[in-house]
Amino acid sequence: MSLLKGTIVGGNAKYVNYYLEYTLNSQNIASNTSNITLHMYAQATSTSVGTYNTSGCPVKIYYTKNGVTTNVVNRNQGIDFRNKKVVDMGSWTGNIEHNSDGTLTIGIGGSFSGTGSSWVTSGTVSGNWTLTTIPRASSFTVSNPIIGETATISINRASSGFTHTLSYSFGTLSGTIASNVGSSCNWAIPTSFYNQIPTSTSGNCTITCVTYSGSTEIGRSSKVVTITCNKSDCIPTLSVTVVDVNSKTTSLTGNSSKLVRHVSTARITPKATGKNGASIAKITVGGTTISSYLDIPNINEDSFIVTAIDSRGYSNTTIIYLTSSMIDYVLLTCNAIFKRTTQTGGTVQLEYSGNYFNGSFGGTSNTLTLKWSYRVKGSSSWITGGNLSPTKSGNTYSGKITCGSNFNYQTDYEFIIYYSDKLNDLDTKAIPLYKSVSPFAICQNGILLNGVFLGVEIVDEWEE
Repeated sequence: MSLLKGTIVGGNAKYVNYYLEYTLNSQNIASNTSNITLHMYAQATSTSVGTYNTSGCPVKIYYTKNGVTTNVVNRNQGIDFRNKKVVDMGSWTGNIEHNSDGTLTIGIGGSFSGTGSSWVTSGTVSGNWTLTTIPRASSFTVSNPIIGETATISINRASSGFTHTLSYSFGTLSGTIASNVGSSCNWAIPTSFYNQIPTSTSGNCTITCVTYSGSTEIGRSSKVVTITCNKSDCIPTLSVTVVDVNSKTTSLTGNSSKLVRHVSTARITPKATGKNGASIAKITVGGTTISSYLDIPNINEDSFIVTAIDSRGYSNTTIIYLTSSMIDYVLLTCNAIFKRTTQTGGTVQLEYSGNYFNGSFGGTSNTLTLKWSYRVKGSSSWITGGNLSPTKSGNTYSGKITCGSNFNYQTDYEFIIYYSDKLNDLDTKAIPLYKSVSPFAICQNGILLNGVFLGVEIVDEWEE
């Protein structure tokens, strides 16, 4: 504590100084009081002052709090100012209560009624004193405030006898956390908090700590803390179904859960649900935002990424692999070459090859059918040539046949191959076979070389 001393010369006092000494002895945090001493004394300023009075003169010492004055000393005091003696005018020690917030400023003073002599007259001394503030409302901290988990509230109290009631306000929710708390308590943050922040990962919660000494409230403090969602409890659920909606392929597989590569139409249907009050904001398949499902015709992908994002921004991503449900259908192809065996002959030969799916769709095995036809170029109708019986090796086939020997080398023809399996019915389009010419011929009036007539005069040397 500090010794505080005033040196105010008051009133009409002549040749005497009046002093008021004020001391803070101790403070009681629990009762919110200070123990103080007020001590008034006086001293002549000159040895010439010889006044003394054994019967005493009226002395008062007082303090003023909140406009109310309390006299703590009110008595007659003998004085002797000879030889500059220090005269003890009286003192008081007692308790004074602080304001509810722990602060206190009081007016302090003293008065003396003199003897009426020319040497000493009445005098006063006064001033204001701001006492040390007494700690009242406890402060506190909150650690790890995550919804659904237990947070620790640590309380810094001014007195070990203080107890506390803790309460919260979060959105439209409010309630008591704990009562009769000393220096700390655990708080299981309610999961009902989730519904207050359906579009955010955190929210502001006001916590109030009311401090008690016994049953008397001596202060309260509040602070705003950030309550955070538990991410692991909020990630949305996500499931994905993939089915074939192509009736042509499902009739062959007998199972809509099977996909035929290059042909099936895969319908991807994600189902996502937000947790703890959140809603689903967006679902993407391969980066494309969808509303309910996505159809992928002629499916060829072996996997795709599905992501669900909720209203808080939490996401769940899964990779769907189709390897086990995919039938590796091979696209049907056909390559064909029609050619004459000689330049001026009538025989035409066909060589062909291609790819096809040599396997089962599950419910049905694949088949391969090939046949060829021809026509004179410019004709409107095709003549059936016949079926082809290729040699198969894995997912490939090939063959070679003679189409016939009655194809006039001086005529343009067109050939076509029709090829089909369980999923496709195709043709090669018209393949031309152009007429050919004799490389060399002797005519009556010249020579024909590769179809070009060369005029040559022939002389009969034997004519007489």
